[in-house]
Amino acid sequence: MVSDMGWRVDDEVQQMLRDNARAWLAEIGGAGRVRKVRASTDGFDNSIWAEMGALGWTGILLPESTGGSDLGLAPSLTLAEEMGRAAAPEPYIVSAIMAATLLSASSTDEAAALSAALAKGERSVTLAWQEQRGVLGLPSFATRISGGKLSGTKVHVPGWNSGTALLVAAAAEDGPVVTLVDIEAPGVNITTRQLADSSYCADIVLNNVAVGDGAILLSGDAAHKSLSLALARGTVAISAQMDGLATALWQMTNDYLRQRSQFGSPLSSFQALRHRMVDLYAEIELAAASWRAAAVAVEAGDLASKDIHSAKARCSQIAQDMGRWAIQYHGAFGYMEEADVGLYVHAGLCWSSWLGNPATHRRAALMAHRGGR
Repeated sequence: MVSDMGWRVDDEVQQMLRDNARAWLAEIGGAGRVRKVRASTDGFDNSIWAEMGALGWTGILLPESTGGSDLGLAPSLTLAEEMGRAAAPEPYIVSAIMAATLLSASSTDEAAALSAALAKGERSVTLAWQEQRGVLGLPSFATRISGGKLSGTKVHVPGWNSGTALLVAAAAEDGPVVTLVDIEAPGVNITTRQLADSSYCADIVLNNVAVGDGAILLSGDAAHKSLSLALARGTVAISAQMDGLATALWQMTNDYLRQRSQFGSPLSSFQALRHRMVDLYAEIELAAASWRAAAVAVEAGDLASKDIHSAKARCSQIAQDMGRWAIQYHGAFGYMEEADVGLYVHAGLCWSSWLGNPATHRRAALMAHRGGR
């Protein structure tokens, strides 16, 4: 398969990256590592994040001048897919894809310094843009900067960690802005909660927080375009991640059906189960094709393409469906905390609702189709 972004699915470099990522993610602990993160209050392991930086993962979209590799979207989506296969809780999408998109578009010294820290894995970076739950795309920001002071409320800020750098999207007199906010500054009030995939998100209230001139990374049309691109890239990336998760769940379930027996025969020999597994495999393959088509649209600059919505809807749905059938086919064992399948089901439920659930994206895809996009 060849796309307009010069991305061959069977490309040698892409396959090498995929193989190396899969081997390394298994080597660092697999499901056991995810369980340790679930038992902590950190959301992810900072030492693992630093190793991802050393591997070049966190700087894959950042310019070479700040220590990144600027390899483009395709390899970052390959990594997202492999992160999904491992049910990894690290904030790869929000930091290395969404925040990196914004940092790369800024020419300020502050953006360059934060980009260098992100590329090395020394910092993670999150983006606060949502102001209401269940809203798709960029809102008309109620969070505002006036007189050098930032006030407003942001909800469901993803990938939270005590060392996370915070970018906030807000409105100013001349249009939207993206500003760097010190989480320790007076007037910043943060409430965190753990999500089903082991990560943490935050609700943030900003009350007259001082914003220096150097803290504003993007403004006006540049801010709007970069935020739109960051959300589009993030939507495609989480779709790829869910495709990886569904693939891993399918393989785990298929292996389990081969191992378990009933009435003297392996479960995998039962025709009804075989047919369902074939149907699920076909849905996973269609999901993979959908997010790749969406990636082509994003890189071509069509950020309103129905392909983006279709990919998120399809990949979210197969992550949920595969989780439901995996639990059913594993039987009572699938509900146990010790079963790896449960970790994937929890992650799938969380990821499928982030950046818009299947129903929301289906409606958006229909509207885009009617509009000729």
